[in-house]
Amino acid sequence: MRTISLGAMLGLLAIASLPCVAEPADITRVNVGEPLKRFHLIESGAHRYLRYKVKDGKRSAIDIWSRVIRFEQQDGQHRLHILQRWDEASSEPLSVVQDAWFELETFRPLTHVRTVDRGGKLEIGGYRFAVDKIVGLADLPDNQRKDFSVSSPEPAFNFEYDMEFLQALPLKSGYSASIPFYDPGREPPARYTFRVAGSDRLAAPDGRSIECWVVTADYNSGKVISRFWLSKRTQVVLHEEQDQPDGSVLIKTLLNSESADRA
Repeated sequence: MRTISLGAMLGLLAIASLPCVAEPADITRVNVGEPLKRFHLIESGAHRYLRYKVKDGKRSAIDIWSRVIRFEQQDGQHRLHILQRWDEASSEPLSVVQDAWFELETFRPLTHVRTVDRGGKLEIGGYRFAVDKIVGLADLPDNQRKDFSVSSPEPAFNFEYDMEFLQALPLKSGYSASIPFYDPGREPPARYTFRVAGSDRLAAPDGRSIECWVVTADYNSGKVISRFWLSKRTQVVLHEEQDQPDGSVLIKTLLNSESADRA
């Protein structure tokens, strides 16, 4: 997703016959339902990221994101299941759990459920991705967004899982992709362009040097806002930096695995 503060995110709570908008020749148009060339790189396991801001030489922690990837059965189908948990670094307990299901090979989103826990008070929002719209899950207990509906000019991918999605693309020098994304419960879907801006070496905490692709996104603003560093070997996102309106830089960086993950 477009990286924003947790507090700001919480406050935002026939298709085949449509004409296709031509993309520049150097941009690959990615469409929902098409197999992703490197989907095999998405593997079961957990990744945890620390998010913090840097401004005027000062650093302040925002939250920790846990992202767990599983391949499981649902409704008689073998599917991709990704769970996220965000724990905010604040004096007041606040966490978000996001539970989403996807079609194998294509990453086509099926459902998305977001549960916000504010000191024991739960806010639940559940959504289903259809071909021409995203709607609230009517049969989800206590779903506060069950009447939600937004039209989609074309099928869209779930923006909350952009890091895993980028991992499945055929990244290489000069590669650019136009991707239809949607943040569940927010404004209508849109296409966003992600570009491989070059290569870089990222220093690991133990001193190793990791070869990375640097992928940029402007989120239709006309200027680069986010920069992602993805391992060239695994294409896992290791680091992200995003310029903020207040002049700070929001950083998301991969943490070492925990003993429970290795077990």
